[in-house]
Amino acid sequence: MDLKKWMGDLSTVIGEKKLSEIIIPGSHDSGSYCIDAESKRTDALPNIPCMNPIIDYVGALWSKTQDISIVDQLNLGIRYIDLRVYLDGDDDTFYLVHGFEAMPLFTELNNIAAFIKEQPSEIVILDMNHIYHCDGHRLDRVLDKFQVIFGNLLCPPSPVQTDVLTYNDMVKSGKRVIVAVSEKPDCFKSSYRHSHLQQTYPWIWSSEYNIISPWANANEVSKLYTYLKEQMSLARPPNSLFVTQTILTPQSADPILGVFRSPSNLREMADKLTPYLSQWFREFTQYKLNIAIVDFQEKSQVENLIKLNLPAPESAAVCIQKVTTM
Repeated sequence: MDLKKWMGDLSTVIGEKKLSEIIIPGSHDSGSYCIDAESKRTDALPNIPCMNPIIDYVGALWSKTQDISIVDQLNLGIRYIDLRVYLDGDDDTFYLVHGFEAMPLFTELNNIAAFIKEQPSEIVILDMNHIYHCDGHRLDRVLDKFQVIFGNLLCPPSPVQTDVLTYNDMVKSGKRVIVAVSEKPDCFKSSYRHSHLQQTYPWIWSSEYNIISPWANANEVSKLYTYLKEQMSLARPPNSLFVTQTILTPQSADPILGVFRSPSNLREMADKLTPYLSQWFREFTQYKLNIAIVDFQEKSQVENLIKLNLPAPESAAVCIQKVTTM
């Protein structure tokens, strides 16, 4: 299977499905791949001058959630990208962020646009679900740039509650990029701002209403499993996508304890989940598994998720063989 264009290769299987019915691999904190102890810190980290070198070293170990660039993630088959955006007041530049600044946002957006234009059968979901230091004017700057970079590729949310676009709808229309924006920042609080954003940027999806993404905030495998199973069994709005956050979250003591024992970094914590993921995802298909995100996505896991879109286990081998010959 060519993971760069897996959606196109499986178009006979997923073509008439609503986007909420397709199992889509995603990555958590997608832009954190380049973070290290030399990355510029944000105000999310404590500022203790005599301790900052140690804080930066340990903090970076617990801030990096992916090993490969966003473009490489897309080439790997990931179609949901988790964007955390931060405005650096020193140079007035927007960066992707997770405790530390990663790559400039607009650099990454141009790279994503290049991939989309090279792969006309693929759909990408960009979820800008955390926005820091961004008032209304600055948010407009970001959204204006999305509009310039993606243009007619931007897909507006369905205007009808029960009418969710299918894969074929999106590909035929050419509108293959979904951009969701969090409504939590202060710039959304006034009715004027909300109306302004909807009128000026009609392609915006809401990270809170169009994409349901419950977060367990758990650092134990058993607690995460129980939470995910409970959340997936709940009724969902018919026009919403659903993100299964299959991630362990370090609690405040974990980085300190990690100096003395395992897990000593986020990668080791994520590895605790790896033996369970395939089994969980197969089980979660009964709850209409949709978007599944993990830390440190790898090829084998992405392939396993994509194969869950195939109609039945007994026909999987036939379908896979057909895909590889396309």
